[in-house]
Amino acid sequence: MIQLFGHLLAPEDRGLCLVTVDAGVVASIEPAGEPVEGSLGGKTNKILPGLIDVQVNGAFGDDFADPSADMDRICMGMLSFGVTGFVPTVVTSPAAAYGPVLAHLRRPHRPGEARVLGVHIEGPFISPTYPGTHSQEQIRLPNVDEAARWVEDGDIRYVTLAPELPGALDLITFLVKRGVRVSMGHTNANWNDASAAVASGAGLATHLFNAMRPFKHRDPGVVGFVLATHTPAGFIGDGNHVAFETIRMIVRIKAPDELVLVTDALAGLGMPPGRYMLAGREYISDGTCGRLPDGTLSGSLLPLNRAIRNLVEKAGVDPSTAVRLATANAARVIGKEDTLGHVEKGRVADLVLVDEAWEVQSTIVDGALAYQAGVSR
Repeated sequence: MIQLFGHLLAPEDRGLCLVTVDAGVVASIEPAGEPVEGSLGGKTNKILPGLIDVQVNGAFGDDFADPSADMDRICMGMLSFGVTGFVPTVVTSPAAAYGPVLAHLRRPHRPGEARVLGVHIEGPFISPTYPGTHSQEQIRLPNVDEAARWVEDGDIRYVTLAPELPGALDLITFLVKRGVRVSMGHTNANWNDASAAVASGAGLATHLFNAMRPFKHRDPGVVGFVLATHTPAGFIGDGNHVAFETIRMIVRIKAPDELVLVTDALAGLGMPPGRYMLAGREYISDGTCGRLPDGTLSGSLLPLNRAIRNLVEKAGVDPSTAVRLATANAARVIGKEDTLGHVEKGRVADLVLVDEAWEVQSTIVDGALAYQAGVSR
């Protein structure tokens, strides 16, 4: 049995509580003014659902587009950021590269590790106008046969594509029928293109504002469509990809369950600044974000717990809402809302204890203490 004491954001604000974990689940949640003997936490701590990052390109020096990525190290290391589940992202790669990579990422959950919640394939069916860091040479038109091999080789949770490309709507229909979610990203889509994609089954936008047709008052494009409808959208909270003032705006515009906080983390996550790889391309990490030598943004190096802190301290987002974006909402967009993303009696006990600065003190996965700050494994 494990007991946690602190301010519970479940993600709804429950105030000071004592959360008891037993037999792998949350056994009880009780309002409490003081900790009990042997409990973890205190009045300045916060108890959160396990954080879920649905867009991670790599971590601890390894890139998920490389089939030799050290998954043992990554799945253990993510716990130090409070991440109990994540979706590895594989960016635009040669067609022959996907099979070995997807086989490597098909990983059953192991005790004491963060869960691998399927794979996100970002590209190669994206707009050459908005490639971001993706290799222009490998960008290609939607191909159902290639996508069918992904579904056969891996546990594909969702695919990011540009819906305006020839064949994209047919591919969306194909993927959705097979239980794969589709997100709009790296796209030059206008409003009508985005509307057609959603009508075909697309249900998400990837890193809103970044690598997509910009919003204009006479041409709202995919950004305007997402903001004006109930289409969920992921966004990056490092302050480089999207200004904190813009984050404040979209949190006011979108319903509380329509935004997802992601890191878009690179191999340099958890590592010192330096040079790292993303699908064979070198980028430079400054410890906060990655950029190509020409300055093009590549992704973030900010852990998810600190991205939540950014939302609260720099964008003025209510703490409960900020936590929701990285837990309940993240679980919902990948179809895991029935088991993950909330702290409730009887649910799987994936929990995180953070201090007043949102730094992770303890991470519990499946009811077991999997990480404790300052304790080596």
